[in-house]
Amino acid sequence: MVDFFLKNKDNLDFQDLMQHRVHEILLVSSPYDAYILEEDGHLTEQILTEYLGMNFNYAPRVTRVSTGRHALKTMKIKKFDLIILMLRIEDQDPISLAKSIKKLYPKKPIILLSFDESELKQLPKINKINSIDSVFIWSGDAGVFPAIIKYVEDRKNAKNDIEIGNVRSILLIEDSPRDYSVLLPLIYKEIMYQIKNLIDSSLRQSQRILHLRARPKVFLTPNYNTAQRLFKRYQKNMIGIISDVKFNRNGKQSSEAGIEFVKWVRKKDKSVPILLHSAQVENKIFAGEIGVSFLSKESPTLLNNLRDFIINNFGFGDFIFRLPNYDEVGRASNITEFISCIHEIPDESLIFHAKNHHLSNWLAIRTEFELASRLRETFVHEFKSPKDLRSYIIKVLKKERRDTNSIVSEPNTSDNSPSDFSFIRLSGGSLGGKARGLGFAREMIKNSNIQSKFKEIKIRVPNCAVIGTNEFDNFMNDNQLWDIALLGNNFKKLEKKFTSSPLSVDLMIKLESFINDNR
Repeated sequence: MVDFFLKNKDNLDFQDLMQHRVHEILLVSSPYDAYILEEDGHLTEQILTEYLGMNFNYAPRVTRVSTGRHALKTMKIKKFDLIILMLRIEDQDPISLAKSIKKLYPKKPIILLSFDESELKQLPKINKINSIDSVFIWSGDAGVFPAIIKYVEDRKNAKNDIEIGNVRSILLIEDSPRDYSVLLPLIYKEIMYQIKNLIDSSLRQSQRILHLRARPKVFLTPNYNTAQRLFKRYQKNMIGIISDVKFNRNGKQSSEAGIEFVKWVRKKDKSVPILLHSAQVENKIFAGEIGVSFLSKESPTLLNNLRDFIINNFGFGDFIFRLPNYDEVGRASNITEFISCIHEIPDESLIFHAKNHHLSNWLAIRTEFELASRLRETFVHEFKSPKDLRSYIIKVLKKERRDTNSIVSEPNTSDNSPSDFSFIRLSGGSLGGKARGLGFAREMIKNSNIQSKFKEIKIRVPNCAVIGTNEFDNFMNDNQLWDIALLGNNFKKLEKKFTSSPLSVDLMIKLESFINDNR
């Protein structure tokens, strides 16, 4: 029994993700600044909505103090995962306080939060202040606070989650606190929104936990050298890059750092989605020459355009199969539809998406990491024809789906075809004893490697469909059967009532599909 659970790799993987969480936050600010954050920014409401609304079993708590002396005293009696300093502190400046905190707690993340970029001018250059880990600007967007929390968590968890759990990442290169304080909340908001949609369509609690813990990590860096190091290390797990054009390179501000970085990336990987954004519209010409997307920082539709880029390139939302000219030729909302479209789309569309890692990114967002990794290693030029490419992709999709199937797979809508599963649950709720035993036997056969010991015999659990207890409850409620079942004493009347009551339409469609596929 112990061996079985140790070999159940999927469960162990997601439990090892997101080990470092921000539970307790110390906010050091003047009473007036705290009032603005709470009353104008709805700080508490924003945090609770963000975390409890996503069914997290925790929501960070904020403790506020108004002086540096009180902050240091509080830290001695209570553990904090994150320190946020405002510029106006009663008894000392935030830089001095940050130095004092770092001296006592060197690894404690400290964020400086300002209401206005002009306030920062009274401080020395931020990138030279070692005691401050990062600076954010709150300009009326309440989403900046949850973004700070996720940014700190990603910094601590990214290495483990990517290397151990094969989680994906996004690289954001931006050195302006004003700009990344706008971009980062939008990126995180879109990630969480899309994951919420995936969670709503998942039936198993383990799937919900996996989606939450395995969300893409976001790397924020203000300089060329760190961006280069991050890309070298996590290239195979990077689903996209969003980069400014002007930022620090080799210790000096460079107006072409973004252009040079993209050229360097393209030599390493010609397909990773890249977006350049700049206040200088003429940089659009360079972006076109390199073959990457471009957004003007001055555009009134900047955030909407950025959101469209994220959805279309990072794997969120439905997969829209397109031709190279972006004409739509197919759409998939789940993996079954995805495989079906692969069979049917034109060669040009298949090559276009395979070249740009769109297939891999879409699967990775849905935590199909094994599938995503296999397809990311697929290079179009290695195949003699589009037909060979298509056959290979379909083979990988179907094989990996079979090999990584969990004890009981659950198609979550009537649109899903059960044909790709050998053991499915047609509705939610508990399993009966026989179904649970068959599911366990199937998993034991898969994990024990017994088939390799008896190659002359095919050992398997036949294709099965299980109706969970939720369907029984719905059947009883929808057909008003509880009273006659519990209070009636006429068996023939009871039998007639049960046999004449209809099953749900959703279950009928799934049963019909399962029977047709297993004739």
